[in-house]
Amino acid sequence: MIRFLVSGATGFIGSAVMRRLAAEGHDAVALKTDLLATEPRDLSSVGATHCIHAAWYTNHADYLAHDINREWVAASLRLAAAFKAAGGQRFVALGTCLEYDVANVRGPCSEELTPLRPKTLYARCKLDLSQALAMGGDDFAWARVFFVYGPGDRSGRLIPGMIEQFSRGEAAGPTNGGLRRDYIHADDLAGQLVRIALSSVQGAINTGTGQAPSLSEIYAAGAAALGRHELAHANSEVGGQPPLIQADLGRFRREIGDPQARDVPTGLRDLVA
Repeated sequence: MIRFLVSGATGFIGSAVMRRLAAEGHDAVALKTDLLATEPRDLSSVGATHCIHAAWYTNHADYLAHDINREWVAASLRLAAAFKAAGGQRFVALGTCLEYDVANVRGPCSEELTPLRPKTLYARCKLDLSQALAMGGDDFAWARVFFVYGPGDRSGRLIPGMIEQFSRGEAAGPTNGGLRRDYIHADDLAGQLVRIALSSVQGAINTGTGQAPSLSEIYAAGAAALGRHELAHANSEVGGQPPLIQADLGRFRREIGDPQARDVPTGLRDLVA
């Protein structure tokens, strides 16, 4: 019998994973240990066969550069070891699209073809963790996450901030409206993570929608979802940032099936509803 252990279960992505597991009738338990403060307790009594490790430092203001990322690498390795020692079978951890050389990519990021060249401490630590876990030779998948929005998203991030402005009747637009980004609804991401966990995929696999609307198009969709089309402003600026960050979902389709992710306009309509 499959039983899931989920770290970060009260966080933005982890809570979506818990909702999805419950909706699909899976047996799941949230890890309540503070992974940075203490060694993981003996997990034998939990009886989990599968672990989805969603916990990490996510303060939007400084997560890309904070030294605590290094601590999370060590804490994650301790969790993986404790899970294995307790008889756990499959370990799925969350990576990031920023592990890729996004500054020099002109098409979708591919697990097999796109070079890895992290530019931030956060992405470097994620890549270091994935490589350390892969060396263990265990049943392990590394789900590379692109951009996420949905219920429970933090105020101040792009999409919650946009919706707050439009809800107040304020006109708004992105600073760099020409940037194209692969944004996935958190509940769709959770569905993909559960399917990855239940699959036999090994190593890195992308998650996402496989689409990359511009930020201006996302603002237009957000205004439309609230019935206020006129509030959205558009521009084609990129501000020296990577113009396109999009998931190649070819491996997901070949090894698991249809990614089953709604497009941004649909996701935003569902979110504001």
